[in-house]
Amino acid sequence: MTQQKKIHDQRCELVKPAEAAVLKDLPSAKAAEYRHGDRRGCLKGTRGPILGEIELWVTDPHKPPVYWLNGLAGTGKSTIAQTIAERIFADGQLGASFFCSRDFQDRSNLKFIFPTIAVQLAHNYPGFRSIFVPLIQSDPEIAHESLHNQIDKLIVRPLKKSSISTVIVIDALDECKDDEPASAILSVLGHFVSQIPNVKFFVTGRPEPRIREGFRLPLLAEATDVFVLHEVESSQINSDIQLFFRHNFSELKGRRRGLDDWPSGKQLNLLCEQAAGLFVYAVATIKFIC
Repeated sequence: MTQQKKIHDQRCELVKPAEAAVLKDLPSAKAAEYRHGDRRGCLKGTRGPILGEIELWVTDPHKPPVYWLNGLAGTGKSTIAQTIAERIFADGQLGASFFCSRDFQDRSNLKFIFPTIAVQLAHNYPGFRSIFVPLIQSDPEIAHESLHNQIDKLIVRPLKKSSISTVIVIDALDECKDDEPASAILSVLGHFVSQIPNVKFFVTGRPEPRIREGFRLPLLAEATDVFVLHEVESSQINSDIQLFFRHNFSELKGRRRGLDDWPSGKQLNLLCEQAAGLFVYAVATIKFIC
């Protein structure tokens, strides 16, 4: 059993059957947590500087409560989010995670984000759960209210009363359907984030217009650290991509005979050049070659 699973089981075993029934009945997205699906974190030895900066933000109480990992498609945002979620869970700091995906109806619906996060917080923190469960029992329709009411009633109020210190991860926010000119989720987050000073939100998303406008809202702009992933020095990214190629080719050569001198240094450099800083290209290339 992994250390992460032990921590998860220790938390969840404290949930009483009656409480578990209430949490199960609340509408929430399936498989939205970092533990689900086949997502992989960063290869060991890659993305060191950015991971270090995010971890510093997590542990420094003087840093802003929101962190936006801004990156173009294919730059590795979700892989970094997966790694951060794994690491801060192992440290006991992860309260909840929601990995958005346009491929799943519930994980691309904004109305599922806050209820799903709230259910995870309730599972992970007895103090939150003792406030949250009676709240749902008295008003089961909260999950169907506006985003403003959802975050206020399902997340902010129980967090304030329980004084929990935690980190919440929301990945690929741009993959959710949203008709507002400025991200609806970010708009309400800006209104409430100052009310829960011990809670931090790590958000990733492409710099699409509504996401950019959401983070430019005055209440959120002053409460957010921004890291632009696609502006990282190219030599650093290329070094990480080359390490990724070498690692995967080494595994491939372990399964196939006659590949001792393959690929050549020239071939490897060409692959890195063609990847052009996009990890998604490197991943697709490895899958194709395998």
